[in-house]
Amino acid sequence: MVSKLKWVSIALLVLLIAVVSCVALYFVLQPQLNTNKETVFQVGAFTPFAQGDYDGNVTYAELAKHGDFGLGTLNGLDGEMVAVNGVFYQIPIDGEPRQISSAEETPFAIVTFFEADQTLHVAESMNYSELKAFIDENISPENAIYALKIHGVCDYAKTRSVPVQAEPYPTLTEVIEQQTIFTSNSVTGTMAGFRFPSYMDEVNVAGYHLHFIADDKNSGGHLLDCVVSDATIEIDYTYDYELVLD
Repeated sequence: MVSKLKWVSIALLVLLIAVVSCVALYFVLQPQLNTNKETVFQVGAFTPFAQGDYDGNVTYAELAKHGDFGLGTLNGLDGEMVAVNGVFYQIPIDGEPRQISSAEETPFAIVTFFEADQTLHVAESMNYSELKAFIDENISPENAIYALKIHGVCDYAKTRSVPVQAEPYPTLTEVIEQQTIFTSNSVTGTMAGFRFPSYMDEVNVAGYHLHFIADDKNSGGHLLDCVVSDATIEIDYTYDYELVLD
């Protein structure tokens, strides 16, 4: 009888350990289960940001929970941010990219977990306007949000960055007057960004918004112009959108 009770106690203990382990595992995995990888996640609406709202409370550690691809900036409007393959880079005013630490914060960023739904190929020379027109001709419908990853050879790339700002913050238009422009020739890299529909103009930039990072991590920034001669265009489209007003 004693032996039987002993085995019952052991069985109950094993069951209890299993239940506790399952509960613990649930709470560990719950944040991942709640992340919709088909969502474009945005920190900060564009209109107040453009008016000088350059301080945010969202860390890059938190941002990475919502996407591995995208663009944005850092607090104080300290340069340009581009994220590719889960790595977040800052392109500061000196034009030399550096990896962003998880503790740094952003007032404005757009990210998603990039999974290509469509692939296009560029086999002839195209300038930036022609590249955008080529993409427009090959996508539908107009009311979706498109994440764009364009990797290839740029015969020419023109990018910019802006200096960190101090309070009281000027408007974005005033900051752009302080921009530094960089040009590169025969550079291989990735253009990363989004095409937003026109009806979202108040919360984001309607149309194309791309940042650039060279494969050698020696150049990058907000893309102003380019000439592409050989590239692969990957497109991830979604209708799900989440905005955090910080």
